[in-house]
This record gives sequence, C-alpha cells and structure tokens, in this order.
Amino acid sequence: MRTVLGRAAAVAGAVGVIFAIAIPLGANSSTLAPAPAADPSAGGAGVAAGVAAGTSPAAGGGEAAAEDTVPVAGTPAPRGAGTGRDPVTIDEAAKAREIALDPAFVATGTGVSGEPGPEYLSFELEDPLPGEVAKDAPRRAAVYFYDYSDDTLVKRVVNLTTGQVERTAAAPQMQPPASVEETAVAFDLFLAAPESAGFRTAYQKLTGAEFVSPDQIVTNGMTYVASPGDVGAPTCGQHRCLQFITQLPDDGPFIDITGFVVNLSTKTVAQLS
Repeated sequence: MRTVLGRAAAVAGAVGVIFAIAIPLGANSSTLAPAPAADPSAGGAGVAAGVAAGTSPAAGGGEAAAEDTVPVAGTPAPRGAGTGRDPVTIDEAAKAREIALDPAFVATGTGVSGEPGPEYLSFELEDPLPGEVAKDAPRRAAVYFYDYSDDTLVKRVVNLTTGQVERTAAAPQMQPPASVEETAVAFDLFLAAPESAGFRTAYQKLTGAEFVSPDQIVTNGMTYVASPGDVGAPTCGQHRCLQFITQLPDDGPFIDITGFVVNLSTKTVAQLS
C-alpha cells in the first residue's frame, strides 16, 4: 500500500514550553533522536518514517508523475531473501541500495552534506508491473533518494533477482519524510544560527543546565512545505525544509520551536510569521 506525498502544516510561533503535544499521523519524518546512526542495511529512517499528509504540488508528467509516491511506515523483514510479496528484507534492502548507487548515478547527484550521490531516504517492495501475476512477479525494491543538486526526489527500481536497475523516475516538489541524517544536519544548522537563542534559553530554564549538544534533547524532524499564505519560508516545497519537535529525555516537556524552519537546500534558518 502507498500514499501520495503531501504537505506538512506550518505551525508558527515563538519558542515556548509545552507539556503535551499531539504529533499528526504521518508527520514523523525520522526516528526520535538522539539515537545511534541508522544502519544502512536496515533501510535507515525511511523504513520507520511516517507519511506526510495531504496533497503535494504537481510534479509534472510522464513516468515520474506516475511514481510520485513514498513508502508507508513499516518494519523490514528479517535477514535473508524474501519470497513472494513479503516485505523487503534487511539483506535485500542493503543489496538494492548498493545496486542503486552505481557510479553513474552517484556522479549525477549530491547528498545533504554536499557529498557525492543523492541522499538515501528509504526503500519498499515495488508493485508488480501491469500484466504480471502478483504471486509470480519478480521481487523488486524501490529505493528512494533526494538529490540536493537539483531538489528532486529520485526513485530507482531494482530487480532483486537480476541485480539490475530496471527504471529510474525523478520529480521536483516532492517532499517525503526526512531521514535521520537529514534531521541531524538540519538541527545542527538550527543550533548554529542566531534563531536558536530562545531554544537554548528555554532549555536552561527547564533543566538548569546549558545546552551544548544535540544529545541532550529528543529531536523529531518533519518536512515542511509552504502554503500560499505562509510567510517566512516561501520556497519550502521547491526546496527541502524541516521543522522540529523537541522534547526533554524521559518523556519530559516539549520545547516548541515549530515556528522555525531549516532549509536544507540553502542551509539557512527562517522564522515563520
């Protein structure tokens, strides 16, 4: 099952402290941090990520438009080779990612930190082609990347039997849930910006300690797409942007910084109004 990519609602406001919060279904775009770096063979954050809600901007025609979907949250199957329509296993995901990241593909794109190759996001079992009988169809993995060189979502379909990339589709203005790596990079950018001063003050008032490391807070990143009436980050949607929900460890209070947006494409921080 799949769902169409969508918009994340903007919530503007000054830094504040709240003791309960409802995270919209599908708004989670990474596993809660701090956490160890995601195991690439396990599919990274994309496997545990939620699905953005609503309807995305049009992404053009052709194959890319027909493929403008992202994985639904799920749990990968155990190691080994899967069968039939079973979920992609951990080993299959690692294999598919390695095949998808062939030298020619790596040379065409850029990751979130400027490294060669589009940023890996997630994977899922690909649907059978028209005319194929589901139970007899080859097992294929759809592997999703975000290319920061031109702000496009890229989907590569790997045949797990032949080890070949069967097709590639790319579309702009598509914003799937963020990976753990993207969330970490975005939060570091926020902390390095003057806009984080209120957050640091709120943290110190709550804990009596100075905020010096992202490990001191539980951070959840959500993709942000600007609506027509939003003010402060109008290019988000064309660009890759994140908001955060931050909480003190051990189910502590939340520090509300959803009024700030980090643009990962331009490496800038903006305040919504």
